[in-house]
Formats: sequence, structure tokens, C-alpha cells
Amino acid sequence: MSNHQMLNNEQHKNLKVYTKRSSDLGDNVMITLTFPSEFYAIQSYYPIVFYKTESTEEFQAFALLGLEKKENLFLSSDERWDCGYVPHTIKAQPFLIGYQNQEINGQIQKQKVIHLDVDSPRLNEHEGESIFTQYGQNTPFIEHIGDILGEIDQGFEDSKQFFHLLNQFNLLEKFVFDIKLNDQSNNRLSGFYTVNEDTLSSLSSQQLFELNQKGFLKPLYMASASMLNMSELIKRKNQRLQIK
Repeated sequence: MSNHQMLNNEQHKNLKVYTKRSSDLGDNVMITLTFPSEFYAIQSYYPIVFYKTESTEEFQAFALLGLEKKENLFLSSDERWDCGYVPHTIKAQPFLIGYQNQEINGQIQKQKVIHLDVDSPRLNEHEGESIFTQYGQNTPFIEHIGDILGEIDQGFEDSKQFFHLLNQFNLLEKFVFDIKLNDQSNNRLSGFYTVNEDTLSSLSSQQLFELNQKGFLKPLYMASASMLNMSELIKRKNQRLQIK
């Protein structure tokens, strides 16, 4: 279990954050959460896939970073992220949105606050980006993280309505992707869903209008187009096999 604490400028005044990218820092992940508002940026580099959680039967969207567990094909050997866009849920680590009860005008209200995972290997007191200035004020770094966390929080809200409509219009289908690599090994990617393009192309004008009105039509087309990036993932995987 991760140990989360509410960020404050006394307890965490000297903390710094490594912003390098490596497996040792927890970046060796095959998938990472993404949201409809981010699909435009994501589809330039990553396939967007959907997954239904067994416990809740709810869909979530993910950027696909690798072809097997704990594989991230966008990590370079010199601790960089090897493409032009880092997904929000990666960039925000080790921070997340939390809630705190605060009294406002005599009423107890839940307020959003920044939490951090104090067990994260990204945290130290010697190297990286400072969270607070020597006077206890927020640095531009943590202000930027706060903006990203706000977008992630809004993304969770948008996703509920997005997937409600996708379910209603039966727009997702399971897919299986068979991959033959240069070392002649056969691999299969399964368990994920993608946009059913036949259903999408046969939607009624009213359904299209509803999706467009809510801002979800463009993300749907972005998710569909993003699957062209599978060839780039396979290319990256083959390059790693050559290096080995």
C-alpha cells in the first residue's frame, strides 16, 4: 500500500522530485490512464485502448506504452522519455488529488488538495525539482503539477459521461492483436477494447449530434486513429530485441 500524505510546506519543505525517467523510478509500466480531453495529444504517439475493470464493470481509457507487463518502450537508456508527449498520469507522479474537509462559512465542505506518495523513489532532499521555495511558497514546478492534477480530476469526471454514451451506443468491442517479432516469436495482445468503427460509421444523426454536443465525437475519432501507432510500438520492440 502506498503511503499518501497531504502536501504541506512544513513537513515537506525540503523535498525535491526526480523528473528523470527510468524503471528504477517506477516508469516501467505497460499502460497508463488517460482521458478524452487528452486523446488529441496521446494519439500522436500511443495507441489508446479501453479496459473494463472486473470489480466495477466500468471502462477506463489507457495509453499503451508496451506490449507486455512492466514494459515501457518509451523509456530511453539515458533516463529520458523518448517521444514528444508524456501522459498526464505519468507526469503527475508522485502527486495525486486528495480531499480535505474544511469549514467555509460555517459549512463543512470537501476541498481538493494535493497529496503525495511519500514512499515514491522520486522523492529526496538533494536532487531534482524543489516543491517549495526557501520561504515556503509553491515553486512553478508544483504549480504546474497542480494544473495537471486538475486536468486529471476533470478527466475522471468527463470519462463517466463518455463511457456512459459509448456503452449506450455499443461503440466498444474486444480486440485481439497478434504480433510476430523479428526474433520470430509470436505474441498476442488481448483483454482490451477498441472503438467499433462499423458501429461508429452507422450512428444516427441524433447520436452523432449528442456525442458532438458533449465534445466526445472528436476523442472517439482520435482513439480510433491512434491504433495506427501499434506499428510504432512493434518497431520499438524489434529495436530492443536487436540491442539485446
